[in-house]
Amino acid sequence: MALGVSVLVGPLPCLAQTPTPVTAAPLTLAEALALAARNNERSGIARARVDRARAIRREAYATLLPDVNVTGTFTRRSEEVTRTIDDEEVIVQAVNALSGVATVDATLLDVRAFPVARSATRNLEAQENASAEIRRTLAYDVAETFFSVLSAERLREAASRRIEVAQATVSDARIRMEAGLASSNDLTRSELELATARLSLTQAESLVRTERLSLAYLIGAPADRPLAEPGAEPTGGDAEALERVAVESRADLRELQLRAEALRLLALEPRLRFVPTLGLRGTYRGTNEAGLSGRETDWNVAALFSWEVFDGGVRYAQAAAREAEYREALLAADALRRQIGLEVRTARTDLETARAALEQAEVRARVAEQNAREVRVRYSEGLATALEQADATASAFEASAELARQRFALGVARLSLSQALGRWPADASTAAPETTSTPVEPLAP
Repeated sequence: MALGVSVLVGPLPCLAQTPTPVTAAPLTLAEALALAARNNERSGIARARVDRARAIRREAYATLLPDVNVTGTFTRRSEEVTRTIDDEEVIVQAVNALSGVATVDATLLDVRAFPVARSATRNLEAQENASAEIRRTLAYDVAETFFSVLSAERLREAASRRIEVAQATVSDARIRMEAGLASSNDLTRSELELATARLSLTQAESLVRTERLSLAYLIGAPADRPLAEPGAEPTGGDAEALERVAVESRADLRELQLRAEALRLLALEPRLRFVPTLGLRGTYRGTNEAGLSGRETDWNVAALFSWEVFDGGVRYAQAAAREAEYREALLAADALRRQIGLEVRTARTDLETARAALEQAEVRARVAEQNAREVRVRYSEGLATALEQADATASAFEASAELARQRFALGVARLSLSQALGRWPADASTAAPETTSTPVEPLAP
């Protein structure tokens, strides 16, 4: 995108320098990832879920802290009530009566609260990993769309080159036909190739616009600037070593493991209800009606003891249900662990296949381009027909298009392996959220 800049120079305000176009800096993958982390709603959703889990943990720990309640009452009566005691008039009920009560309830022993609070902590840690996985998935969506735009632009460039050759062929065919050196069929075939090339360019331009719209949607900002080609980092290593890296790094696996631990702690709570609870209550009262006692303030302290001996078996039923949920969560974590191994091996195989396919596409594109050049030389010398020229040009375009697709496929294969390993795309350190889990180094796609 070009920007116009106008600068006023000279002593007269009417003299102005002609606007000079400024080429916009290319949009890098790191910048696109940072924009997505800042603008995309999925990042906000991830943060909101962590805030919610943190609030739930505060609520769970609040049960371990004392409760303080203060109440006040104002009463307006029709008349005052008094009594005479030992020749002294005592107000029993005042016209304007004020009273207040302050109560403090503190739990001294309630073993059920500890596993609930620890379970809330594990759920918070699990949500932090889940939110990190949401943002990591978003980063890979951005990276894949970034590569899609680059691939579509390569395809558009190949289509543009095809049009240039087709236009030159049509011009030569028309000159030859007018000179009687070629038939009208050569001109017709050249014009058909030109129309086909223009259709290919229209389709390529439509694909570029579509992919750029998708990229703009993901990053929440315009994506009309040129894209900088990202670097590639090798992802070598044997399958078993990569699987170990993935198991240690995947945030979604850590999330399931922490969820299972939270359910295990929560399953302890029903069985601990058999343990008695001890509490302490302190009360302070104040009033402007001393009454017969003659005291306007009073306080007391009480020890509370509660023991639910039998509840009809509810606690045991709830404990059994929660233990079943815990076993289910463990199996889900084990299933994901095995799935991670499959994803790593599959992605590794796809990467090897993509590399081999790219090498073959490069050879095909090189041979097709060489053949197109040779045919163009022969055609200019009258040794080849327009049909041969059109076929050679179409073959070169198809080879260039296939090369662009295979380069895109290799980039996607690298991204898939990196994602299976639990890593972030290249230069995603600015977009990666801080979590309590072990940080993972970003890997270039």
